[in-house]
Amino acid sequence: MHLLRRRSFALLFAGTAVNAIGSWTALIALWGFATFRFDVGAGKVVLVILAWSIPAALAGPFAGVPIDRYGPKRVLMTADALGVVAALAMLLAHSYEDLIWCGILMGLAKAFSQPAAASLPPRVVDDADLVPANALLGAAGDSAIVFGPLVATGAIALWGFHAAFVIDALTYVVAIVAVSTLRLRPLAPTARESFRRELAEGYRLTARNPALLLTMALSTAVYLTWGSFAVVEPLYVRDVLGESTTVFALLQVAFGLGLVGAGIVVVRLGDRVATMRALAFTVLLSGAAAGLYVGTRSVIVAGIGVFLWGVDVAFFAAPARSLLQRHAPVEAHGRVLALHSTLHAWGDLVALPVTGLLAQAFGVQHAALAFAALAVAAGLAGYAASRRLEVAPDTGPVLATA
Repeated sequence: MHLLRRRSFALLFAGTAVNAIGSWTALIALWGFATFRFDVGAGKVVLVILAWSIPAALAGPFAGVPIDRYGPKRVLMTADALGVVAALAMLLAHSYEDLIWCGILMGLAKAFSQPAAASLPPRVVDDADLVPANALLGAAGDSAIVFGPLVATGAIALWGFHAAFVIDALTYVVAIVAVSTLRLRPLAPTARESFRRELAEGYRLTARNPALLLTMALSTAVYLTWGSFAVVEPLYVRDVLGESTTVFALLQVAFGLGLVGAGIVVVRLGDRVATMRALAFTVLLSGAAAGLYVGTRSVIVAGIGVFLWGVDVAFFAAPARSLLQRHAPVEAHGRVLALHSTLHAWGDLVALPVTGLLAQAFGVQHAALAFAALAVAAGLAGYAASRRLEVAPDTGPVLATA
């Protein structure tokens, strides 16, 4: 926790937490605004969510080049400024179509802000503190799972849907101020090439580096599982457990508690959990915990399973980012981490329709268990590959001496 005693990192931590809460507040308000103000059905609500998520899948592959060219700090502040515009534009939304366009703007801001934020820690902290820094920033963002819905509920109840979007805009401003105070370690100058060449080089770098490639593959299996459970979880609680939305909400709280609590443990363990073998084993356990969650008809067992799943996700997220940062040259962090974010977005988009088809054909539980088994299989294969993988990570960024 010594990192939080450093003023610059503490401000980044606070800005990350506040911004994440604002994003959750806006997302919940966006769902409610579409449903209650414009009285749309389930299909159009899905379109609103897709408007938020599709830009990350389409723009994500290109976001890394400007991050590497102009620096993660500048790109993150610009993306957050776009987030302010998108949030305030919600105040002028008078139709369902206006919501769609505002959702696209929000998603576009996230497509650039997420990889830019992930590129900051190696430029802010020493390599020895990289895993704890990623874990702390992850815990700051994950805390929004608990606090975001509460803030949204209170703001909407007191002042209406528009208040949630004002809060989101203000939290973006807080994040911009926090990031503006950071002093990043300068990089040694590199020759600039065309946009297309730099983009292609980012993909070639990932394809040639076994550690990067394995981390991306393991992450894809996890992201597919997450995307499938976004469809399955409410149906599983309703149709298999036979419980209400209250139980569904409590299960999400259990997941969040496991996630945030374990994130603090990762801070303490540091580099001991940031190895390829540990990451592969974590992916295996992720599938096992997810399977325990949806493979039962007992609410108690499901609660234990979803809590353990949250714990396991914490042991996956920060180490995965740290491995990508360490095995990629710092001047390519934007492109590598943008690719990682893009895989997350495509994991959601691919898993959503596939899960729906599997659920119709074989039932909700079997559809979820299929994706859980995919994570287990990926973890086993990744563990076997990691034992053969002998790649020394970079010792840190190549920094300018002046």
